[in-house]
Amino acid sequence: MTTETIGTEPIDFWLPILAVFACNTILFFIAQCIKDNSIVDTAWGLIFIVPNLIILCIKGNWNERTILTFALISIWGLRLAVHIGIRHPGKEDFRYQDMRKGWVEKGSGYYYFAAFTFVFMMQALFSLIINSSALFISIWSGPDFFPLDVVGAVVWLFGFVFELTADWQLQQFRNNPINRGKLIKNGLWRYSRHPNYFGEAVLWWGIFLIACSVDWGYFTFFSALFITLLVRFVSGVPLLENKYKDRPEFQRYMKETNIFVPWFVRKVPDDVVATESNRQQFMNP
Repeated sequence: MTTETIGTEPIDFWLPILAVFACNTILFFIAQCIKDNSIVDTAWGLIFIVPNLIILCIKGNWNERTILTFALISIWGLRLAVHIGIRHPGKEDFRYQDMRKGWVEKGSGYYYFAAFTFVFMMQALFSLIINSSALFISIWSGPDFFPLDVVGAVVWLFGFVFELTADWQLQQFRNNPINRGKLIKNGLWRYSRHPNYFGEAVLWWGIFLIACSVDWGYFTFFSALFITLLVRFVSGVPLLENKYKDRPEFQRYMKETNIFVPWFVRKVPDDVVATESNRQQFMNP
């Protein structure tokens, strides 16, 4: 079953889109003043709240489904902003430091162009793609409420709690001086090398399921698919895997623990790990 959709006007589309790009443009200038492009990550979750709030205020389309979806997006976005803000207080993330160094070497003009285009505008575009299911709900959802809405909310809750727990476990691990220089391999991290990213992907599939309760909402499948592929193959998992891949402890971790989807730990003999470590040293002297 799906709910009947309500009418739309061109402003329903363009104003939220313009607002997102405007917010990230302002953020770009702030980042240049404080020399920290990674503030775009701190604001990442908040950028999802803005267009949904604008749509709901313009259309006045407040019903059970839109309120639920907006609440879920807001809880996720605010939590993520606080988490990232605390994790990187006044210090540019290593990924953005590497990008800055490479771009500055090509000249200041190229640096500003690249930072604006490939960091701030690209993240604005990505956020709109990922936010598509939620925006679809905000624009077109009627007042009916179906069991699929509940299923979607439960899936979102599972993903959110999974991500929240993984982030909390990692922060507790890092806060203990005894663990300095070590890898976390307990809790959810025992079953997945990136449980926080897994939870992130799952919660967006929950939003998509809620969108499926609206006519044609299933066409927004690309929203959850995009964030899943993004964190798994582009911006999340690969960067961290590449950062730690040469560490012997991580090489064992790679053999024992699934990279993304949680699964049982595999027992790996020491000689297998030692052989892999020697091979890596031979290939990267």
